[in-house]
Amino acid sequence: MKTILVPTDFSSCAANAVQYAAALARQTRSRLLLVHTVNLPASVMPEGLPLYSLDSQLIEDCEEELFKVAELIKKEFNFETETFCLYGPLIPHLNELVKTQAVDLVVMGTHGAGNFLDSLMGTNASAYIKEALCPVLVIPAHTTFSPVRHIAYASDFETEETVYLKQLFLLASGFNAEVNIINIQSEKQLNIVSDSQVFKSIVKHFPHNRYSVAQLRNNDIIAGLQEFVQEDQAEVLAVSIQDRGLLEELFHHSITRKLALRAFVPLLTLPATSYQFQNQRTATKKPAPVA
Repeated sequence: MKTILVPTDFSSCAANAVQYAAALARQTRSRLLLVHTVNLPASVMPEGLPLYSLDSQLIEDCEEELFKVAELIKKEFNFETETFCLYGPLIPHLNELVKTQAVDLVVMGTHGAGNFLDSLMGTNASAYIKEALCPVLVIPAHTTFSPVRHIAYASDFETEETVYLKQLFLLASGFNAEVNIINIQSEKQLNIVSDSQVFKSIVKHFPHNRYSVAQLRNNDIIAGLQEFVQEDQAEVLAVSIQDRGLLEELFHHSITRKLALRAFVPLLTLPATSYQFQNQRTATKKPAPVA
């Protein structure tokens, strides 16, 4: 891993994510990019195009605040942070930086409340993971950094996993971490693809990577994942993102709202199409276009 990007809106949750990202950058000896986007007031031109009103004082204040955050990182972690203060919508700017700066991982904090998924992930994070061009690591509020040595990857053993595992193993090698592929089987689960086929596919495509495969029976997927993460002492839980419904199914309403807002470990989301593997698409669903 070479480059980590972390956006901040200067909130306490974002500050926690910045701390986590800085510690992760130190562990992996990566560049750290610190990004803030300024939402400028806009009016609509007769042609229908937005016209942004520049607020010089607002821009100056944001740039100064971003510089202060970078200085705190330098003081605590003893390395320079590159800063980007940009003007306009967050998601297009993040994806543009992901491509132009060859970003391997975006780290985001959680906050905000809307529907259930927004409450879990934070409004910015839940919106961005659906359109991200690289893996996104979502840091629950109050989570403290622990070196990543074990990553649990939740698989339904029914989806084509190659494109996701390519991203995951690439990150895992940067962490020097082992991947533990976990499948939680419930009585209601449909076994469309033979488990032996899944195992053979993983062995075929990833013969030299560090991983283990486990299956647990539990009718409560969240309880099963929690049990596995705790027993395996995984620092990160990874999931593939095919559409919004996956997370809402994974973090079902049967889990309490309090626990959802506190999610038990950082969540690594793997996009259906990473810019690093755009010529090797095997995903079943294309991501939504960036507006």
